Amino acid sequence: MRRVIAFIESDNELIKEIMEYQKAHGLSSFVAAVRKLCKDALEIEKIRH
Repeated sequence: MRRVIAFIESDNELIKEIMEYQKAHGLSSFVAAVRKLCKDALEIEKIRH
């Protein structure tokens, strides 16, 4: 299933934070960082609810 996302100008700080997360966790790409962040967030929500 292919999905496309576009960031807007106001997302610059978010993009910077994701890129820092990517580097800190040794992830190979920006997309890999976004995937990991999303999976982790969803798992946290499962635990909380």
